[in-house]
Amino acid sequence: MNTSLYISSCALQAFQQKIDTSANNIANVNTTGFKRKDQNFSEILASQINNQGRTSQEIGRLTPNEVRVGYGVRTGLTQLVMEQGQAIQTGNPFDLMIQGKGFFQLGYPSATAGAPDEVRYTRDGNFHLSPNPNKQGSYHLVNANGGYLLDQSDKPIELNDQYEVSIGANGQIQLKNKDGNGVPFLSSQQVGIVDIQNPHILKNEGGNEFSIDTTVLPNGSNTADYVKLMQSNEVQLSTGVLEGSNVDLTKEMTDMMTTQRSFQMNARAVSYADQMIGIANGILR
Repeated sequence: MNTSLYISSCALQAFQQKIDTSANNIANVNTTGFKRKDQNFSEILASQINNQGRTSQEIGRLTPNEVRVGYGVRTGLTQLVMEQGQAIQTGNPFDLMIQGKGFFQLGYPSATAGAPDEVRYTRDGNFHLSPNPNKQGSYHLVNANGGYLLDQSDKPIELNDQYEVSIGANGQIQLKNKDGNGVPFLSSQQVGIVDIQNPHILKNEGGNEFSIDTTVLPNGSNTADYVKLMQSNEVQLSTGVLEGSNVDLTKEMTDMMTTQRSFQMNARAVSYADQMIGIANGILR
């Protein structure tokens, strides 16, 4: 009876986390560049698995060979699914969509004087011009949260209002005089797109942005080991387009209903186990 109570209570915790994950995916079905999360479960095996002395079999088993008594489930791996989202046409020249792998880099000024700026990563390419307070006639490309779009040198992209700006498919910034004279020329800056070798090391910072979770990195490694600047021939950008969420609403709603039913059944099992414990205690008295 205690085992039944333990198994069901562990399952309740696991299914509650699955419900929270699905609910977050559904809530962001219309969020630009959002990547859904997929949650898996793993079985909690019995600590005592062996009671046979043969060298060819596990030592100390209490159950027949290759048969283990489980103790319920727990949350396993919750991973970021990097499938491409649907393209959404906007016509805004500063709306960018990465096709394939890669992340935009965003810079935020550090609250500590002299400390390096904080760098975050996103697939949301919704940018707009923001005046540079330190230089008249100069602009930065920023997102809705105020993060600066960084170039290939990890510096905020700076644009001058005397030029017409366009961004090429490889992230290269092209400039042309607004008076119509002259020919377009390439800026020294280009959009810095990075490839993150293992997206599972990303930590959600809110606002559809991520940072590197240094607590999960192996000993002796650092952020530079996992974040690689993509060369211009590796980048595929589309302008005037935004990447939609990769959430499949039909699948998420189905998963939500299945998980809720599983939660209800385990809640009922907890109730039955509690009743049986109560009956057993009554018999003992």
